[in-house]
Amino acid sequence: MSDDVLAVLNSQNSKHDDTPTIASTEPVLTVWPQIRQIIENSIVNAPRSLQKRIGPSELGTDCVHCLAAKLAGWQRSQGVAWLPFIGTCVHEHFEHYFTELSETVGSPFENRFETEKRVTVGRLQGLSDGYDVSGSIDLWDKSEHATVDWKIVGSTTLRSARVHSPSQQYQVQASLYGLGLVAEGETVERSCVFYLPRTSMSLNDAFIWEHEFQPELGQWALQRAQLLVTLLDTIELNSGVAVRDAWISMLPRSESHCFDCSTWPDSGVAQEFSSNNVNVPEQYKSFIKLIPSTAPMLA
Repeated sequence: MSDDVLAVLNSQNSKHDDTPTIASTEPVLTVWPQIRQIIENSIVNAPRSLQKRIGPSELGTDCVHCLAAKLAGWQRSQGVAWLPFIGTCVHEHFEHYFTELSETVGSPFENRFETEKRVTVGRLQGLSDGYDVSGSIDLWDKSEHATVDWKIVGSTTLRSARVHSPSQQYQVQASLYGLGLVAEGETVERSCVFYLPRTSMSLNDAFIWEHEFQPELGQWALQRAQLLVTLLDTIELNSGVAVRDAWISMLPRSESHCFDCSTWPDSGVAQEFSSNNVNVPEQYKSFIKLIPSTAPMLA
């Protein structure tokens, strides 16, 4: 049999080979990468994510380092915040629903609620300029004279709140909202922080905190922030930005877990500068003990 005939037979046999072809176990994704990018862009470009100036939700932190970094305008390095976005979606639903209830003529809730009420809680003044500190109250219950803040949280935060009450940061935030309303002539009697479970099947697992309005807590936070602004400006004016930033790196951090600490340039994770070679004068170091981490009047 000639070589040509053998070649044809071999070719035909190969066409009828019943050996199955093993498909790749890794599917080629073409739709999800595009959809994910759209979702993440929407989160990153949301108004809450684009906020630059410090707000009421940040002034109460027990992390002096993070508070100073925010006041100094440091740039943060962080990924797309998926869990906070879930909370944002719940906030948006409540905003529309409570607004609809309040605007329904003849409803027992007519004119009772105001959602996302914008208030100015105070002002921070630097050596050269200043700015108002403003924020939005999730729900203002005008009948009960109460501010309500929704917190959509996981099980760990729920357990901590039950044991220790709301964090200083949340209590200060509630107090500041009350101060903003009082400045508008409103009467504020109660501050509410409602911890709603992110992973439970029922609101039975919620933790509800209602407390008499404490104006002194928000006033304390504003005074502390103003002191920090003055010190930051003084150091920068006399010794430059590098010394100011090195001084911020020396400030005490939260004794509990702080989600923000790892997002700053001096975190070690995204280290863009080093303060090791910057000499911070002793007089500036002595300022550190002037800045308290915790308020003396916490509930």
